[in-house]
Amino acid sequence: MSLIKQLWLAILLIMVLAFSASFIINTATSKNYLEQQLEMKNTDNAVSLALSISQMEKDPVSVNLMLSAQFDSGHYEYIRLTDPNNQLITDRVSEEANNEIPNWFKNRIQISPKPGVAQIQDGWKQYGVLSLASSTNFAYQDLWNGTRWTLLWSGIIALVCGVIGSLILKMIIRPLNEMVALTEAIGNKKFTSIKEPHTFEFKSLARALNRLSQKIKDMHNDQSKLLEQMRLEANYDKITGLMTRKYFNSRVATHIENNDNFIEGVLVVSHLSNLSEINQTLGASEADSVLKRMGLALEGYCNRHTTLIAGRLTGSDFAVFSSTAIEPKALCGEVEHALYEAAGLEERFDDFSLRTSFRDIKKSEHLNSLKQLISTIRTKTNASETDILNLINQEDITIYENSDAAEWHAMLTSAITAKRLQLASFPVKSNADKVIHYESPARLQLTENGPWLAAGEFIAWASQLGLVAQLDLLALETAIHTLEQDVTRAIAVNVSTSAMFDPDYHAHLNHLLTKNASIADRLWLEVSEESAFENLPTFIRFCELAKPLGCQLGVEHIGTRISRLGELHELNLDYIKIDASIIRSIDKSPGNKAFLKGICLIAHSIGLMTIAEGVHSAQELAALPELGVDASTGPAVK
Repeated sequence: MSLIKQLWLAILLIMVLAFSASFIINTATSKNYLEQQLEMKNTDNAVSLALSISQMEKDPVSVNLMLSAQFDSGHYEYIRLTDPNNQLITDRVSEEANNEIPNWFKNRIQISPKPGVAQIQDGWKQYGVLSLASSTNFAYQDLWNGTRWTLLWSGIIALVCGVIGSLILKMIIRPLNEMVALTEAIGNKKFTSIKEPHTFEFKSLARALNRLSQKIKDMHNDQSKLLEQMRLEANYDKITGLMTRKYFNSRVATHIENNDNFIEGVLVVSHLSNLSEINQTLGASEADSVLKRMGLALEGYCNRHTTLIAGRLTGSDFAVFSSTAIEPKALCGEVEHALYEAAGLEERFDDFSLRTSFRDIKKSEHLNSLKQLISTIRTKTNASETDILNLINQEDITIYENSDAAEWHAMLTSAITAKRLQLASFPVKSNADKVIHYESPARLQLTENGPWLAAGEFIAWASQLGLVAQLDLLALETAIHTLEQDVTRAIAVNVSTSAMFDPDYHAHLNHLLTKNASIADRLWLEVSEESAFENLPTFIRFCELAKPLGCQLGVEHIGTRISRLGELHELNLDYIKIDASIIRSIDKSPGNKAFLKGICLIAHSIGLMTIAEGVHSAQELAALPELGVDASTGPAVK
């Protein structure tokens, strides 16, 4: 039984007891008062009538007339005259009965006043004894009416008090309801806090619950920071702060093998030719400072260009990779200039030099020769060969490189208007080999009967022309149509930054899911890690809009902002997808194993499902369940 019901029962019991006691006392008091009044009336009437008879002739006719006149002029139950020997001389008895008063009431509350008794004298001798009793009908009527009105007003007062009491009780227990909600939220792994109430007992409990919630939240934040430190230690060079060669290779391979987003990129390798001489001349500590400055310069340069990543391949080799098409010679020049400026050794070493080479990288289904490619560039760099290397495409790809903005706008608008968009289908499977949903990246047909292009081939122009939100909306409509046709399928579609900011997308999402509420739970909406954390207030508002509609919400490509993972716990998300760069060769990387296990531990503690992206091999797939990963997707997931 709930506390509110128990409080109400207690209040009701107290009210019933109090009312019953008050009612009984009031009824008994009224009864006694009426009896006393009737006794006084009986006595006064008996004395007055006896005195009148004593002063008149005592013939039977006159006495009877006097008694009859008195009986008829008042309300008496009886008037009786007896002689001194208690023999009846005459009497008058009322036969009136008040049928308005129920017998049970008369039986329960009996009004029995003492009759009035007086002596009648005839000169110096006693003529007789007069006794009379007033009728109790009026007393019963008065008591009955009073009792009914008391019950009626008591009921009205009780009802009013109940309404007022309900309002007061709600105000009193509102903090308790908030604490119950907070407790349930903690049980559901949502660590919020509530305002401390004014009631002392509730205040202590609320403070304890807030402290518990905050402590768990802080623990998650500490774990996230610890994981971030582990990630840095496992994947970043201690001196320069750049990615290690292994992690850099993994990130580059992840970009290249992403057929939906990658089209063309550039790989630049820069070689510091006289590192050993610098080390001997300046000492290990100063040489490390030089390398650190160079690493910070490259890191700062890449932070200003979000499509660039940098790594340290060996002691004297640095690499920069662009995941989008860029002028390679210009990139080489800027990388070289940044390293020269950071090193600041031209005046101290006449032969100080950096040798830089680059290589264009085209889209490829399988680029197993990535390590060999980097080694080739390094070899050319070490040999001071700065010739332009080219990697031959492994597949024919139709791209519209020569189209200007107007042409692209016309083609994209035509495709959106004609709804020439379809969704690909890649399964996401649980550890029990059950399909959770299908990842569904968009494929667009720019011209009628033309090839279907992956997102990477048109998304840059769509973003530049402000058409990404429209494409997202078309993908959403296509997904909902597919879900209506196939009741067994669940589909995950990406939500871009533009769509998160677009009120029209919000309105259409609300309309479509309200209209098709039965399929909402089979629609999975996911936002990239970068988009979510870089626009967190907007992402929070988007979650507040989308989650009540019944769809599943998640963040994909989790990997570089692990320290902020705890910020997701209040958003009521359903899952995260862990970036392929962490999953790559996870079966051979003890450091990344511990890192991934920590991510899963934090995610599970805040109620999130964990999904591994880009699983390439059966060995990687087999290693994931024991690390806490719930589901997987990628080439190895058939």
